[in-house]
Amino acid sequence: MRQLIVAAILLITTPVLALDAITYKGTLGRSDIIVELTDPAEGMMTGRYSYLRVGGDIPLHNRDGIDRIELAEEAPCSETTCIFDADGAVTEPPIGGLWSLDISADGRQLSGSWAPADKPGKTLDVTLTEIGRRTLPAGTEASPMGLADAFMQIYANYAPFTAATFPYDFAKMDVALTEGPVQQLDGSSFRFVSDPRSVFAFPRIVALADGSSPETVNRALAARHATINLAAFSCLNTAYAGFSYSGYGISMDGGSLGDFDGENIALAYLSPTVLGWTESGSTWCGGAHPDNHFNSFIIDVRTGEELALGRVFKDWVATARIGDYEAVVDQAAALEAPELYTWAAGQSLVDYVLDNYAPGDAGFAGECDMDELITTNLGLRFASGDTVVFTLEGLPHVIHACTEDLLTVSLADIPQLLAPTASDYFPALLE
Repeated sequence: MRQLIVAAILLITTPVLALDAITYKGTLGRSDIIVELTDPAEGMMTGRYSYLRVGGDIPLHNRDGIDRIELAEEAPCSETTCIFDADGAVTEPPIGGLWSLDISADGRQLSGSWAPADKPGKTLDVTLTEIGRRTLPAGTEASPMGLADAFMQIYANYAPFTAATFPYDFAKMDVALTEGPVQQLDGSSFRFVSDPRSVFAFPRIVALADGSSPETVNRALAARHATINLAAFSCLNTAYAGFSYSGYGISMDGGSLGDFDGENIALAYLSPTVLGWTESGSTWCGGAHPDNHFNSFIIDVRTGEELALGRVFKDWVATARIGDYEAVVDQAAALEAPELYTWAAGQSLVDYVLDNYAPGDAGFAGECDMDELITTNLGLRFASGDTVVFTLEGLPHVIHACTEDLLTVSLADIPQLLAPTASDYFPALLE
């Protein structure tokens, strides 16, 4: 039986032109679960599912059912349960459970049973109802990994993160959040909330100083919170062969959150027009290096979109995101569609920081070659009092230790660096 299951698993990892994936929500025994399966109408099925209390995914593979949907559920890999080839790839993933499901007459419900692979006589009831579907990108591999690639599409912001675009991953966020106390910042109020599965706290706006609704900006915050959650859950997924388990740097007892549970989020600036926060930590799901990071995020409160800093600073420059990276970009046109470009500090901002930066430790500055890093990795965030903090961001690996704040200055004191539209976001500049 084991050989038949493994053969079926290997048969379904072929590319397809286009395929629908259907999301179901329901129960397995007494546990709440969500399931994503390729459309039963298309023949052999593959999928993934998640216990809502956990967040990580478990691969599901087709078995040769005749009158019912028959699926094999993977068990996590270990040094003893997985069989590896000479290149270190898993050739025979362990099977932990067997699913047997019937489709309702209207095609929207699945019901049946789950049984442990080693005790097929012991079963739990499975009841599922369709809650959404999506069309997979052309060429998506019909496999659990092909479905789980939705995370990379979400991370790259290929489409808005909604119930319509990514129904499975969106439904995974439907858990009660732990709420922290309300805090005040410059006349507005906020609180941190945390998902009990991933632990780290992320902000939500309670009220804005001018009385306007925070609904739009909170949707943006929830989407970013969800993206980090999904990154943490994808680390859990690597315990399974169907999600590219390698055993390198991952615990053999079911994966880990990759230290995302230690992510530190700090609110830097909050007004009725601009919201800024920082994300810092060291995360690792395997590979050569951990992701040591300190990154700033700035969004337009009124639209919920990333704030194009070219609307605040004259010399925040767009470059081509794809294709010819050296191509000359029409900066005015880029501001009309900033999401299509990569942005960085221009030469006048770099020169201003180089001229005014005073290192507290000359030895540290010399070891880090701060002049070079300011030229290549200058970033910024806003802070209370309508000030701007120039900092270093995006430094990789070991050189991340050179990250530091360089210079803090009031926006009102640098009018020569500001764009004409800066006062749209910082009205005090008109006073």
